[in-house]
Formats: sequence, C-alpha cells, structure tokens
Amino acid sequence: MGDWRGLLNSEKAIMMVAKQPHLLGHIIGKDKLTPVHSDWIRYIWDTNQQRALMAYRGSYKTTAICTIGTIRWMLFNPDDRIAIFRKNVGHSADVVNTVAQAMQYTEVAEIFKYRFGEYPNAKIQRNGALQYTFKKTITPEPNVIALGVSSGDITGKHFDKIIIDDFATIRDRVSRAERQHTKLSLMEIQTNIIDPKKGVGYIGTPWHRDDAWKYVNSLCPVAKYPISRYGSIVGEDEVKNKKATTTPALYAANYELDLISDESLLFQDPVYSKGWDYTNRSVAQLDTAYDGNHFCALTIASAIKGEGENTVYQVVGFTYPGNIRDWYDTIVSMCKKYRVTALHEESNADKGMSANDLTKKGLNVISYSERQSKHYKISTHLYKVWRNIEWAPETDDEYMAQIIDYQEGSTPDDAPDSAASLFREAFFKNIAFDEEHRNQMASRRMREAV
Repeated sequence: MGDWRGLLNSEKAIMMVAKQPHLLGHIIGKDKLTPVHSDWIRYIWDTNQQRALMAYRGSYKTTAICTIGTIRWMLFNPDDRIAIFRKNVGHSADVVNTVAQAMQYTEVAEIFKYRFGEYPNAKIQRNGALQYTFKKTITPEPNVIALGVSSGDITGKHFDKIIIDDFATIRDRVSRAERQHTKLSLMEIQTNIIDPKKGVGYIGTPWHRDDAWKYVNSLCPVAKYPISRYGSIVGEDEVKNKKATTTPALYAANYELDLISDESLLFQDPVYSKGWDYTNRSVAQLDTAYDGNHFCALTIASAIKGEGENTVYQVVGFTYPGNIRDWYDTIVSMCKKYRVTALHEESNADKGMSANDLTKKGLNVISYSERQSKHYKISTHLYKVWRNIEWAPETDDEYMAQIIDYQEGSTPDDAPDSAASLFREAFFKNIAFDEEHRNQMASRRMREAV
C-alpha cells in the first residue's frame, strides 16, 4: 500500500494497473491475489476473441477477473458496455455491487481522477447496474450490468465485453435437466447477443463431465489451473481440508479439473419431483456426526403409490456440517414440517445420547444398533429402490452430491448411509434381515465345507 500512495497521481499508477492488476486488488483488501491472477485478468480481458479459463474452487477467480478486471477495463475503456453473467442475476448483482464499493476507495478514486480529471461519480447505481459520468457515449446499456445465464429477454442488448462466470454449479452436477438447461441458455447468449468482433470470457469450475463446459470447449480452448499446480493460492491446510470433506469424484472435478467417468457409480441421474406431497405422513433417519470432517444427514421419506417392488417413494434429504447438538432444533423443525411419525437413529456412535435428547424435544425416536457393513447396506438397500425414488426439489445439493458420487470407501458418505438405513429400517427391514442372514449362512456353510 505504501508504494501505491506515492504513485496514485502518475503514469506509473496507470501502468501498474495495466500490467499488474492484482495489485489493484491489494488496495481494496484483496491481498491474496497474486501475479497469477494478473495473468488471468489479462488473458480474459485483453482480447477480442472468445476465451475460457477454468480454475479450482476458491482460487479467487471471480474476485480477480470479474471485480478487478472490470475496474481495470473501465479505466482504459470508459465508454464500453460490460455484461457480467453468472448462474443467476442475484449472484451477478453481488459482483457489480462489489465493483461499486471498490470504486469508492480513496486510492482507486485517485487513479481514476488522474485519468479523467474528476473522481468517479456514479450517475446510475442500483442493484445490478452501474454507470459513471466518465462514460460519454449515450447507450441503453450502462458501464456494467448484471445478468443471469437464464435471465431471458436478452435479445437486442449490445455489449463490448461479456464475462460469463460460474455458469455451472453443483446443481448441474446433481441434475441432468439442469445441465441441459444451462447449455441451452449459453447457446441463447451465444446466438443472440455475442458480437464475434467483441471479447467474451468464460470462467469457472467444472462439476460434471457433461455439463456446459463441454459446450464451451467446442467454442474455444480452455486454459486450466488445477489445485495440484496452483494450490499455493489457498495453502496446504486448505487443500487437506477440501480433500477430507469432499467426495473423491467431486474433488477431482472441482479441484483437479479432472472429469472422471461416472459409469462405475451406483447412483446416476436422480429424478426430481415437482414438489412434496404433505398429505402423507413420513418416516426419517438421522445419521449423526460430531466433528467438522463429517456431516449429519437427515433423510425423510414416504411411500406415495404402488406396491411391493413397484412402490414409488418421495424422499427429501439434508446435510448439516459439524456437531449434531448444534442442529437439534433444525431436526425437530424438519420432522414437524414433513409430518414425520418416527425418526430412526443408529445408537452405536453416541450410545443413544442424541436419541434421548431428541426424544425429550418431542420426537418419536427409534434407536437401533448397526451391524451391517456400510457398503453392503448402501449397495443393496438404496440401490434396490433408486429408480423408484422421486426426490423433492428442496433436497440440498451437498446431500445429493454425496449420493451420486458414492463409491466404496469414499467419504463423505453420510447421505447415502442415511438413505440406505432409512429404507432398511422403515420399509423392508425383515426382508433385508432375511437376505443378509441367508448370505451369512451360505458363507458359513462354505467355510465349514472347506
């Protein structure tokens, strides 16, 4: 900061912003930005071509490219119209509002005053739109505007720069319909508002091997920055934490940018319903956790139609990080909301303590001792009904990601464990026990025969 104060009213400050824009980030407190981020900003902004940059989650790509990149571009191109697209317009508006706040920093304002002879004054500043008096051309579009990838009504708009950030999210990982919708939305943007003579930047992180990045890769080359090569941005401890709390498949996608095949996974393409039917009473299972590397998982289900193997179930699932004691009131609230008549809970982990606590809070808790291997339970009981489940749309994405990424030995696996346990305990416990008992007896007879 000291170096900057002596350069604010000089050409050296202008040149520093041009060549080392990450230092502009340091002015507004973004001191984790590095020269690598300057490379990213120049790569995406300083071109009239379509370019794409894929970097791991938490690498500050939005801060660098969207926030600092926008400020830098306005300094040299005051009349240009910039569109910031993100998955939804609210997230885009957050970026534009951050740009507006950054422009109010004294040091930033001084640089703009040296450039234009006056401090940057926003004559239009509302949620998602920003225009300064240094913009002299008269256009319907302001200096910066926030748009959602699926906003609609974009035909007829014109921009000099378009940045499309985080267009794929965890929702694209857990929903095939969402992946298709995102692709179609990008195609609409490509067809209706992108000028082939103007620069467009796609930035973000992949979530699924068939998400919208597959479409972007057909438009232009994708520069990739995996955490194994650039992990110093977040530090070794953060990398270890991400590995401990992310499924291997999701870690490979989000952090190593490696989209592994999902052909070997047990649970693919969950089917989502339009909404929950509250006329039915439900049963639930709670998988408890007591430290930060695991999740509490709550699964709620009811049979809604059909019989026997043709029974269709509506299911909703939630994950809660950390200690179960912090979530008692939430668990009680959810059970009341979904009309849960019985909450099943394994007693092995805490000798029934949380079950007693929740019973005192008014829930009908049924404790049981777990004897089955986790993988057997998941690959048998949950797999058997997977295609008979209609998932409620409010099922949280972390919960579903754990299920679709499940492989033997992978963690976290709290959600699939909870779902499998619920079906075994509440819907076909006797069948499940008989099946396991037969397998155990067959194995015993084979050993005795040897």
